[in-house]
Order: sequence, then structure tokens, then C-alpha cells
Amino acid sequence: MSQQSITLDRATKWDAICFPVASVPLATLLPADYQLLPADRQRAIVGEMTEGQKSIFAIQSEDYSLVPNSLIRRLAEQSFPKHEINVRFTDRGEFSINLILPDEINIASKKGHADRLYKTMIINNSYTGKTPFTLQGTALREHTGTRMRVSYYRQICENGLMGWADDYMTLDEYLGWLANGKPKKYKDAKKVKPAELVENVLVKETEILVQKKFAHKGLDIAWFEQHLRDVFQAFSKQQSSLTVEVYRQLAQAAAPDDAGQLIAEVGLPKMLARTALERLRKEERELETPANLWLAYNAINYALFNSRSSLTINDRYRLDETAFHHLATLSVS
Repeated sequence: MSQQSITLDRATKWDAICFPVASVPLATLLPADYQLLPADRQRAIVGEMTEGQKSIFAIQSEDYSLVPNSLIRRLAEQSFPKHEINVRFTDRGEFSINLILPDEINIASKKGHADRLYKTMIINNSYTGKTPFTLQGTALREHTGTRMRVSYYRQICENGLMGWADDYMTLDEYLGWLANGKPKKYKDAKKVKPAELVENVLVKETEILVQKKFAHKGLDIAWFEQHLRDVFQAFSKQQSSLTVEVYRQLAQAAAPDDAGQLIAEVGLPKMLARTALERLRKEERELETPANLWLAYNAINYALFNSRSSLTINDRYRLDETAFHHLATLSVS
């Protein structure tokens, strides 16, 4: 079945995504003369994005765990009192929430231009049951609960940039993983030994949830709330990010003359690739600097999250990760 092509909506206020939502018995929504026969899905996820108009986002089983955006908002306001937000979302109940903190860094290109980035927590949530709740993207592999990826927000084009290299402790380890063909499991990388990664000291429950994302099924919401509060507080104290070193390396590497081919190699759909190339040329003109791999990565990210496409939010992040690793490989080749 083909997906509907959509443009992600954008919001900078919590109220836009903190509308009423609840899991209600499906039988209560049906006329009295209807009998609900399926036993596996008897809950409806009902939300009111527009006042007075209710929408059913999904039909779920009894053990489905709804994580309302209002819960995330409450914990964010407690843990990050000076945060701002930038959210991309769909009317189907998918949300990518950028919690932007005041901490900032600069990424300087060879020609003197410097980008200002702000430390960010990227949270993906949904009311559809099709995508898991994620903190800073995909599984954190060998990381402990007190260390996680650090994402950044690029103000010039309102990009949320995921900390894709932060699964590694040093730049050499990350580059070694790239050189070995990006094996899916660390133990498959001959030059990156498991012992060199962060020691795994998680208790079993935390290990499953942190490393394998938060499935919307059988989740103890009280436990989840406390865990999320702990993660937020730990993140507010975390300073280092290996991904920043990669950003700086990208900024020093010139883009090839055929930037269109470079973008096509990432695997973007043709329309998104065209948007990315246009964005790259626009930044070249406005910043008065030749194209480099840092600007190319930002152009791809911009196209992914600002263009009309049938890609889900998770699909867009997967392509973003592919682009990041591909350009990082080119920066050292």
C-alpha cells in the first residue's frame, strides 16, 4: 500500500502538540446495535488536534501504552526550564520534538563562516503504534543510561541534527567502523573491539528500554516517567559529543564539483535530492562560501524535514543517518 505524500507541520509551542488524547474502549464509540467481534484490538487512540473535532489515530490492543506529549512537556519544563522547542509533526499522530537548550557551539568552515549550534534532545513519539518512542534516534547500543547521543539545532535553517557518531568514544573508533564497512554489530568490526566501548553496566530492564527503544506495549508509565526524568537530568549535565568533531571535519572538507551526484549517492528520492541541491546552492550564495560537506549534510537534512514526501518521520531519520555516515567517510578519503 502506498503512503500518502505529506509535508511535515511545524510548531514552536507545546500547545500545538499537547492536545487531549486518550485510549478508550472501542465499543463505547460504536452504535448500540454493533457487536465488536475481534478480541485482539479493542482500544481506540482518540485525540482532539482541532477543538471540537476528534480523530481516531489507531485501533490498539489492551496492552498498548499511550505516551502523551503532555507528559514529555511536563518533564521537559521541570528538567530544562530555559528550553525552546521546534517540532515537526503529521496530522496522523507522528511527532519529532526538538528540545533546544541554551548551550551552544560553533562550527567554522575554512573560509571563515561559523555556524551556531544549540545542544538538543530529539524525541520521536507517535499515537499510531507504528513507530516506537525514541530518544536521540535509534538504539544506543553499548551506552549506559548516564551517557547518550547529543543532538544539535542549527538555527540558520531550523535543522535538528542527530548525534549519529556518539555511539563511539573516540573519532578513531568511529572512523574505524566506517572503514570496516559500517558493520551492524560491533563484534563484526575487526578494528573496533567491544572492550573498547563504554562498559555495559545497565540493569536488565533499563538495558532493554534504552538500547531497544521504548515500545508502546506493556510499558509501565509510572516507571517510564521516572526513567525519562532521570535521562533528562543526566542529559542536562552531559557536555561532550563526538559528533561535533565529525561536524568540524565535514566543515573543512570541500564538496565535490558534482554536488548533485554526491546527494544522489545518499539515496534520497529525486524530488528531495533536487530540494537538497537547491538548498546547498542557496547557502553557498547567502554565506558567500564554497560548498563543503558540512553544508551538503545540512542541505540533505533540510530537504528531508521540509519537503513533501511519503516518507515517515522515522524513514527521514534513517536517510539522514545514511547521509551523515556517507559524508563522514568522504571527509577522510
